[in-house]
Order: sequence, then C-alpha cells, then structure tokens
Amino acid sequence: MKSFAKRALFQALRVALVAVTVSLAVQTYLEGWKKPQPVVIESRVEINETFQPKLPTEETPPLKTLWESIQNDPSLSKFAKLVGEFDDIVGGLRAPKAQLTIYAPVNEAFDKEEFPYDLPWFYWKFLVGYHMGKGGVSAQGLRSQNTVSSFVNADIFFKNQQRISVQDNADSVTFNFGSKMISSQPAVNGHLHIVDRLLMLPDSAADVLRYTPSLGIFRQGLIDTGLAEVVNDTSTHMGQTLFVPTNAAFQQLGPKVNAFLFGPGGSEYLKALLAYHIVANETLFSDVHFPAKNGEQVVFSRETATHPVEMPTLAGGHFISASSILESSTGRRTLAVNDEWKVSRPDIVVMDGVIHEIDAVVLPPLMQGDGQLGKQKLDWWSIVKRTMNLDGGITVEELMERLQPLIESEGSSR
Repeated sequence: MKSFAKRALFQALRVALVAVTVSLAVQTYLEGWKKPQPVVIESRVEINETFQPKLPTEETPPLKTLWESIQNDPSLSKFAKLVGEFDDIVGGLRAPKAQLTIYAPVNEAFDKEEFPYDLPWFYWKFLVGYHMGKGGVSAQGLRSQNTVSSFVNADIFFKNQQRISVQDNADSVTFNFGSKMISSQPAVNGHLHIVDRLLMLPDSAADVLRYTPSLGIFRQGLIDTGLAEVVNDTSTHMGQTLFVPTNAAFQQLGPKVNAFLFGPGGSEYLKALLAYHIVANETLFSDVHFPAKNGEQVVFSRETATHPVEMPTLAGGHFISASSILESSTGRRTLAVNDEWKVSRPDIVVMDGVIHEIDAVVLPPLMQGDGQLGKQKLDWWSIVKRTMNLDGGITVEELMERLQPLIESEGSSR
C-alpha cells in the first residue's frame, strides 16, 4: 500500500505542474464549436461539414447527449458524480455540436482500484480527462485504432495529448491492456463506451518495468549499467521510447553471451546494447509520433502504408529505425524495428513516453566498408537460427564487433 500511495502522490505532484491542461483542452475545443468544424470519423478521414444527427423515427428513440447518457445510466452513477464536480467538462458533454468519445467505467470498476484518501482535486480532474477525448470514434472504429487521444496533456508544452492504447481481441476491445469494453452507444455529440475497469493515469516507465516480471532482465541491466537513472528520472527527458526485449529474447542470445554481458568484462558492451534500445525526448506510438524539440504530434496517414521514423538512441546518437506498417487485413498498424523485428506488444503507455515489448534483442546494423553503419539484411535461415537460438545464438566475438562502434561513439562524445 505504501508503494501505491507513493506512486499516486508522485503522479499527483507531476499533474500539479500542468493542472489546467484538461480545462484548457476542453475550453479550446469548445471555442471551435462556434463555427462549423470537420467531423473526425474512425478512419481519421475528415469531412468538411457540420455534424448532423439522424432524425428520430417511431422505431428509434432520439439520441441523447453524452452527459444525458451518463446521467441516465444507473451503472455509471459513480462516474457521473465524479464528472459532475467539474462544470467545464460537463459543459462539453452537454454541447450538442461537440464530437467526443467517452470511456465510462461502471460503478464496480471503482471498487477494483485503491485510492489514497488525500489525493488533491486536480488528480481526479486528470483521471476524468483521461477517460475522454476529442473526436467521435465508434465501437467498430476502435477495432482499427492502435491508440486514441485523451484530454490529458502528455507534456508541459500543451501540444500533445496522452494516448490510450487499444487492443482488438477476438471477442472484445480492451484499453491499456486491462479495461474491457462492455457495451457502446452513440450519442448526439459522440460515442459512449462503457468499460469494466478505470483507465488509470499511466505509471512511469520505471514503475512499468518494475512490475513486469517478463522484462526483468532488461530492467536489471539498466540498474547494473547506471542507465536506470537516465530512464527513471523524468526531469532528464521530455518523453521517451523504449524498445524492451523480453527475458526470452535475452535467452535467445545464448548462455555464453549473457554470461559475458552480465559479467565483469562485459559491462560497457551491455550498456551500449541497452542504450541502443532507448530514445530520449521522442515518443513513437505505432500510429502517432511526438517528435523531439517540442514538435507537433504527427498522426500517421492511412493513405500511406509505411511510415519510417529514424531516431537517435542513447548509444552515442546511433540511430534506430522503426517503421509503422499498415496491415491491410485488419486496418491496424504494426512497428518493425530496423526492418527486421516486429514489435510483439506495442503501445504500452507510460507517463513519460511509451514502451514497446519486443521478442528479440535489437543489434545495430553491420558496418559497411566506409566505416558507416548500414542496414543488415538477414536471409531467412539466419532469422530462423536467431529466433530458435540454433548454433547457440550470436557469438561473443560477433557481439563485440557489432557494439564496438557504439562504444567508441560514446567515448568520443564525452
């Protein structure tokens, strides 16, 4: 309980730095309703016309506003009471011309969480703001979304909104890997999705790594090399992207390589290897990019099948590439790292960026003849051998050769 209270208090204090974000987001959006606005539909294509609800017939009752829908549902009374504390948010939910998406937790969802009794008012406002976002996204539309936006700010510059991760399972849609959509209904000003768990404000990357056993080797490596201080200290970066290999991915390297990396003679190589998986000051989701230098977020177009992004890592600035690839069969996007490995569990939203779980340890490309890093193209048998750890995986000598340029770059930058 102490650890939870400490994390909740830390979240609340960080929230205090930008406590007006939700109000500003709602008020700014309300200002736009004074004139016709494009309506955002699930395919993220915009139609330049004002939203016109369908006229009711004898068979179909008239649509309610989102606020009316929430108030009239007894299973949402706790959420309605919480939202009702904030007049500016209620005003947005009442506005007929708005287009919003609400993820409303049922009453039982509140009983599944533990809250310290002394959380300040702005924590609750941010919690409410994380359960809604601009644009109307239907239940069917969610199945082709990787992430959706909330009204909570992702940084102190008021440019990028924190995302909610969406998973399309065979029988349901879930959010942030834990909150299941129970039902959905349209409203005159958007869509209301009822969920069985609260969408808690995201934990820090440090907390997510700490409480995910399958990522324990990566976390231990961060601690051993001192990189944990960089990753965990949110004051040193404005967003970050972590490609985190699973424990099984490290085991694929083979016992000799792991003994070397985590032994006394391999510490600098381990640091270079892990640093190559970390990008500071840029947050790359599978469908949205928050660039460095306070740049505006980039939503990947559905008209373009592949969106490659190259980002400097903590390994002496050496770049890692990630391509967002649109899958035609599902309409969803996947991330391919260095044109070689697909991310297995994407878009783990954290307070200070995003984590992508990957089933392989990503090695930098091979050196070309001119001394520059080049793309490595593996044949199918090489990929099979690495995936199944045939022949004992990569050798220690091969690993050292691949990582040496990163170590030299790090040394020259000091």
